[in-house]
Amino acid sequence: MLSTLLPLSQSDPAGLAAALAREVTPLGGWPAYGASRAIAELLGLAFEGEAATAVLDGAIRFLRQNGIPPLRVRPYEWSRWVDTGGTVEAWLPTIPPPPPERSGLRELAPGEVRHVATMTADRDANTIYVQHDGAGGYVAVIDARFSDEDPTRSRGAWKRADSLYGIFLAVGLALQAPPHWVSAELAPYIPLPRPVI
Repeated sequence: MLSTLLPLSQSDPAGLAAALAREVTPLGGWPAYGASRAIAELLGLAFEGEAATAVLDGAIRFLRQNGIPPLRVRPYEWSRWVDTGGTVEAWLPTIPPPPPERSGLRELAPGEVRHVATMTADRDANTIYVQHDGAGGYVAVIDARFSDEDPTRSRGAWKRADSLYGIFLAVGLALQAPPHWVSAELAPYIPLPRPVI
């Protein structure tokens, strides 16, 4: 497929975009998303035109229909969404967090470090913990490998809040959608459901 698309992208970029739009616009779904990525990769992010925009709009519909949170949307997709009047609030319907008086959160014991999320199924996945910060507030900490080359793990402060409710709210909003594993305590604070894909 690349052997066909690459020469065409160089000799007739508008023709390639038009052909892709003709084929994928009626289909939507993965074909629209794949065509959008092909246009971005082969023709460049600055490539414009009615056909390219139709393909990109189809890809954006696919992402929204499958519950992909804004955090996982490519910058050029997000720019198109915003340029057409889209907002963070309109991207996907959100689930409101429980009110503070019905939070159901169990207070942290002195020195307690509570595991609240694991990002992926990988054995060395990043994990998130919450704990007292020692000064009356709370901190969310990420435990992660130093780098791909250095597997040494370290913990670093990520989010801070004045209350336990506040730290759960901050972590939930930052995650946007549930990661691989999330504690029952944190789950109600994550505003979007798990993506379909």
